[in-house]
Amino acid sequence: MLISLRKAVPALLMALLATPAAKADPLVPTVIVDARTGEVLHSEAATRPWFPASTTKLMTAYVALRAVKQGHVKLETPLVVSAHAAKQPPSKIGVKPGQEITLENALKIIMVKSANDISTVIAEGIGGTVPGFSAMMNREAARLGMHESHFVNPHGLHRDDHVSSARDMALLARALLVEFPEYSDLWSIGAVQLGKRRYMNTNGLIGRYPGAMGMKTGFVCASGFNLVSAAERNGRTLIAVVFGAVSAADRTLKAAQLLDQGFSGGGFSLFGGSSASGVTLASLSPSSESRAPNRRADVCGRRGPPVSEEDSGAALAFSNSAPDRPDMMVGFSSRTGLAQNVGQREGDRIVLGPRDNFVPVEVYLGRKPGSTDVARRPGEEPAGVEKRQAFANDKSRASGANPLALTPPPLRPGAAASLYARSKAKAAAPPRPASVAAVPETDKKKAPAVKAKNKSDGKKKSTKTKSAKAKTGRAN
Repeated sequence: MLISLRKAVPALLMALLATPAAKADPLVPTVIVDARTGEVLHSEAATRPWFPASTTKLMTAYVALRAVKQGHVKLETPLVVSAHAAKQPPSKIGVKPGQEITLENALKIIMVKSANDISTVIAEGIGGTVPGFSAMMNREAARLGMHESHFVNPHGLHRDDHVSSARDMALLARALLVEFPEYSDLWSIGAVQLGKRRYMNTNGLIGRYPGAMGMKTGFVCASGFNLVSAAERNGRTLIAVVFGAVSAADRTLKAAQLLDQGFSGGGFSLFGGSSASGVTLASLSPSSESRAPNRRADVCGRRGPPVSEEDSGAALAFSNSAPDRPDMMVGFSSRTGLAQNVGQREGDRIVLGPRDNFVPVEVYLGRKPGSTDVARRPGEEPAGVEKRQAFANDKSRASGANPLALTPPPLRPGAAASLYARSKAKAAAPPRPASVAAVPETDKKKAPAVKAKNKSDGKKKSTKTKSAKAKTGRAN
């Protein structure tokens, strides 16, 4: 009897691995990690080079928030739009050269709308130029231990030399959650309102998966649909990364399934991980590949890119004969979970469940009312360049050191101070109307002329009044 069982168990395991519902595609990168401890619960090809697309904007936000934390810029700092930024291809909001936007509003917009023009505004405002900001991105990536990453722009528009990996993006997501808990609301905004325009977040987990904390989506034909996501349950925060899905709905459901398995603590042992694996992001084996695969033919085919990243769930143009199958279901057990509320597969399609209605966060172009801050303009020296050079020359810090290697303090996702609640306490003037979307300089009213109160002062009072008028005119 015992002998027959020993023969039957391997056969049963092979049968489970052969079923489509129980097989994770080993060629499409996925990883799930505990945000507090850094322990990897499961990974598949997580160090494989991949085109990150708009998940790049997480690094753009990280560099910007580091500059704020170090006192080089403020959230209220106005950033000036250049002609180069205005010419960036979509996705964009259509800013014009010379307009201004605060860093805070810019960050909200790139996290929701994923606007490439605004990402470039941030890069030029903080780094002086896009190459200068890209160098800052790469320095931070090296400091965090993102070994597969190389950034050449702040938005993720396709370049063959603009690459990352699922592991690296999980490292970056963890750094954002651990280092900047006070900005946790920034990743989970459901929608923003800019004047009469409303933009919905393309992260399909927000408003569908309970405890979802957001993060960032990304898509280019060369990469497929990417998602860096995070969720909190019972005081525990998990990060799930899915790269290379064939639709927005596909990446959403895959991430939900990974999060379900991570929170349940089971189902990973057959696929290279467990809830107590002891594996960290830093200890994952490097990939044998040195270049990211270009998936344009498989993902987009002749139809071209989709109109929206939040699509109906159908694959765009995937070839069943291709060896690299990103449409396989990420499923490890028959347990039910919250992923069923997110969406379900019906044949070759995924039907997403209903989504919560969002009260949009208002954003605007121009300065914060009453602001006298000096604007950051393209072409200026990078913010805090002297201090960064001093940091780079500090021999006590190894270039490859991981600042998150030590056990960080517990995350407080639900209790973090809100980025937007703080702004209410600081506001001394009523908020700017959301419909205003222009540079304030052209709309300022001239100060009224000073009237002489005492007619007996005669010409002297009149002369002073004219002088005051002249000065006021030059100031405006």
